[in-house]
Amino acid sequence: MNFLKALLFGSLIGFCGVLLHNFTPPFGFLTSLLLTYLGIKVVGQRFFYLRYQIYAAAAWLAVVVRAGTPGNGEELLVYGNTYGNLFLLGGFIAIVTALITTRSKSN
Repeated sequence: MNFLKALLFGSLIGFCGVLLHNFTPPFGFLTSLLLTYLGIKVVGQRFFYLRYQIYAAAAWLAVVVRAGTPGNGEELLVYGNTYGNLFLLGGFIAIVTALITTRSKSN
């Protein structure tokens, strides 16, 4: 069940990031990167194990890649412009940073 929750949360993070990254540049772009980083950290705090963060990151990647692929009507949600390319690269860096940073240990 936690596996499905992590996948759903990761896809929700990806969906919100895709919709935000082109909204009122550059604030929407920065908000989408912050949302991606904090969302993966929340998955780590909620489910504790790193594997659930990786599941959420894979779901984020699947949503973002699908949003950048032309659909039946040739529509795109992540364009190949500056903000689209920076969102893909910055989102990946935000996810890797969220995965490798240590958790806070409470005494």
